[in-house]
Amino acid sequence: MPTTETTAPNSKIPIRLGFIGLSAKGWAASALAPSLLDPKVRERYKLTAIATTSAESAAAAAEKYSELFGHEIKAYHDVDQLAGDLEVDFVAIAVSPLHHKSVTEKVIAHGKPFFLEWQSGKTFEETKELARLAREKGVKSFIGLQGRQSNVITKVKGILDSGKVGRILSVNVNLLKPLEMNVLAPNCIEQYAWVVDRSNGVTILSSLGHFFDNFCQVLGPFSRVSAKGTTLFPTINVVDNTTFKPTGKRLESQFPDHFTVTGILKESGAWVTITSRLGHPSTPGRTQLLWEIDGDAGSVRIEDKRLGASHVNVRDPEHIFLNGEEVPWNVDEDGEKFDDRTPFLAKAWLEFSKGKEGGGNFVDIEEAVRHRELMDSIERSLFEGGKWIDV
Repeated sequence: MPTTETTAPNSKIPIRLGFIGLSAKGWAASALAPSLLDPKVRERYKLTAIATTSAESAAAAAEKYSELFGHEIKAYHDVDQLAGDLEVDFVAIAVSPLHHKSVTEKVIAHGKPFFLEWQSGKTFEETKELARLAREKGVKSFIGLQGRQSNVITKVKGILDSGKVGRILSVNVNLLKPLEMNVLAPNCIEQYAWVVDRSNGVTILSSLGHFFDNFCQVLGPFSRVSAKGTTLFPTINVVDNTTFKPTGKRLESQFPDHFTVTGILKESGAWVTITSRLGHPSTPGRTQLLWEIDGDAGSVRIEDKRLGASHVNVRDPEHIFLNGEEVPWNVDEDGEKFDDRTPFLAKAWLEFSKGKEGGGNFVDIEEAVRHRELMDSIERSLFEGGKWIDV
């Protein structure tokens, strides 16, 4: 039986994948399923089973994907049945963070390697518990922080590692999640209105966890963080999922829509400021991503004014400047600039198939714990008056 434990990276035997939460529509259907159709990914993985919350939706999903992938896919509406299937080597989990722990611990109990979407648990405590269970069972894992696959971010790290900017002294970042995205504030689509309730464990920081992973990939970990913010949109309008027209429902905001994270980098001692903004319209020329890295010998600037540019995990930044001059991009040497989430995810599946021992560049549950600690520290500081927290 091939598994990620026993199948060599160059093996022609694909990893048989069971997918929990892959229905006919939603995030998994629009992003994860297309990445599994990538020709190179299909050489390494074979989708064999799907589980959803009901027999009807599972049957509909299995029918859809059997036709799409060109082979029969089994339908389950029970997690234990899918995880216990001897023809499933590896389990992908794409369900609400509210159910990450309850689903994943069942998969771990069956001894199956797993993929789990970021944020890998409703709370930091749940992430730690899943890591403990996986460690005790000897189960390998892969967490959905696909921004790791950005060739632009790899290019930036290479520039810094070359010493061209010298010792890093300061870093300044300005991020925008614009009005048109209808996420959190001042408008939020019905589908995600539940995240407005902070007790559900999903906030703007959950999304920013993707950017912070890229940040730490380039500049290393923080030693201390502090955060302060304000709420400019105290009332959130719930809007229709497709028309974006107001439904008439209004919710009280429970999280700052503008905040700044201040920190000190562990390796360089550099001073960091990261500002996140919600709700500004995408008027011409408005910065959506500005990332400045200043050293004692030079500077790097990453910049993008396109809609949604702050989501580095779904769109590679448009421009890199070194000492004010734009860095040329050579596809043969640097790889592609990804302009859609699908190639990020496809590359991530391939990296996991190599395994850590084979040099695979992916986040596992142990790294996710360290990353959740950083994000949890930022959130605690934000609600404790900017208190400095060691991480």
